[in-house]
Amino acid sequence: MATATVKLPAFHPKQREVALDPTRFKVVTSGRRWGKTRLGAALCIMTAGKGGRAWWVAPTYKVSEVGWRLIHRMARQVPGAVIRQGDRMVTFPNGGEIQVRSADNPDSLRGEGLDFVVMDECAFIQEDAWLEALRPALSDRKGRAMFISTPKGRNWFWRLWQKCLDDQDHEWRGWQLPTADN
Repeated sequence: MATATVKLPAFHPKQREVALDPTRFKVVTSGRRWGKTRLGAALCIMTAGKGGRAWWVAPTYKVSEVGWRLIHRMARQVPGAVIRQGDRMVTFPNGGEIQVRSADNPDSLRGEGLDFVVMDECAFIQEDAWLEALRPALSDRKGRAMFISTPKGRNWFWRLWQKCLDDQDHEWRGWQLPTADN
């Protein structure tokens, strides 16, 4: 299945820049309504469209609904896609899949090998979800991650942002973007 069969939302120039950047770990901090969710959902669809396994992880089940609605809407366009509403999971005919998960219990995120993960509203997720569950799940497949959030003080999301400022660490890149870019 080629992603060309799915009508993805048009990206504004800064979304396109983030989407096309080859960096493994991307940190996007921006104002509300910039389009972080739309970008992340489209990248999940693109990953599954290539046969990969993507997860959308939000701080709570309720917050995950926003990402699920977009993923569900895009995935309905894929002939033969199986959408399991109750599990918030989509399986594509090529074996690619997307699952929307809650990080309210970080231990529940263990087990799967992943090609891509979006951590939505990352500043509101416990750091253990990344360090002990999601980061190891990306290891064997050399998977990628995108951390999207509005800032919340100097917590672990802020520390991820600091990694992006280190010119020596080429696996990390960050974008600080105003809502006005949308």
